[in-house]
Amino acid sequence: MAVKGVIIRPPVEAHSVLIGVTEGCTWNNCRFCSVYKGVQDYRVRSKEEIFNDIELWAQNYGWNGRVFLAGGNALSAPTDLLIEVIDRIKQRFPVEHISCYAKNHDLLKKTPAELKKLREAGLVTLYVGLESGSNLVLKLMNKGTTARMMIKAAKKAIEAGFRLSLYVILGLGGKEHTEIHAKETADVLNEINPPIFRFRTLNLFPCAPLYDELKSGKFQRLTPFETILELYNILKRIESHVTSEVFNDHISNYENFEGKLPEDLPGMLKLLEQRLKDPQTKKLRPKWLNHM
Repeated sequence: MAVKGVIIRPPVEAHSVLIGVTEGCTWNNCRFCSVYKGVQDYRVRSKEEIFNDIELWAQNYGWNGRVFLAGGNALSAPTDLLIEVIDRIKQRFPVEHISCYAKNHDLLKKTPAELKKLREAGLVTLYVGLESGSNLVLKLMNKGTTARMMIKAAKKAIEAGFRLSLYVILGLGGKEHTEIHAKETADVLNEINPPIFRFRTLNLFPCAPLYDELKSGKFQRLTPFETILELYNILKRIESHVTSEVFNDHISNYENFEGKLPEDLPGMLKLLEQRLKDPQTKKLRPKWLNHM
C-alpha cells in the first residue's frame, strides 16, 4: 500500500486490512522496545493520505470485514480525524470490526465524550500495553507511566464501551524483579478486570536500549522454566471476580492456551503446574526470536 516505513499490528489482526493513521510512537522511549527507534518518527498522517489508502484497498484488494487502524498508537490522532476515517471506511466497505493500538496517555488525554463518540462511530477494540503492574519495573523500563495511570486509563476505556485488550510482558523484570512483577501485575489485572489480557514473553532486538544491559549481564533474562513460573505466579493471584478472556498464544511464549475467567483458571493453573513438574521443562532453550 501507500504507507512507507514500519507497519505493525497484533497477531490477531493478521488478516485485517491495515489503514495507516499515524506513524511511529508518541513516546518511543521504552527500553525494551526497538520497533521505531532510528527508523520512524511520530506523525499523524494527513486525511488525504489516509483516504487515498482506503481507496486503494477498495479498488484493488480484498476486504474481509476487519480493519486495523495502524500506527504505534493510532488513538493519539485527533478525535475528529479518527471519526472521519472510520466513517469513510464504513462508506466504502462492509465493516464488522475496527481496532487500533492505544497508549494509556491517549486514553487519559481524551475526554469521556470523545471516547464515547469514537466507540459509537465504530471503533471496537483497543490494544494497550500494560506490560507490568509494578511501578518499579515500569520505571526501570522507562515506560513513562505508573500502575495507577494504567488503571485509570483502562477503566476509562471500559466505561466508554471499548473491548480493551491488555498486554503483559513475561520476564520484563528480569531475574531480579520477577516476584514483584508477577505480584503487582496480578494486582493491577484484579483491579481493572479487563475484557481481555494477553501474555507475551520478553524478546529483545539489538537496537533496544535494554539489549546492551542483557549482553553485559546487568539485565538477566528469565529461563523458559522461570518464564512459565512467572506466568503461573501471575495467574494464581487472579481473583474470582475477574471475568477476562486470557490468551497465552504468542510465538514468543513457551506454553499455548486460552480461556475465560474464572471458569477456565483451574485448568490453566493445572496445565502450568504439570509443565513446571516436568523435568524436560528445565531443559527448554530460550527462543530469542529474530522476528515475530
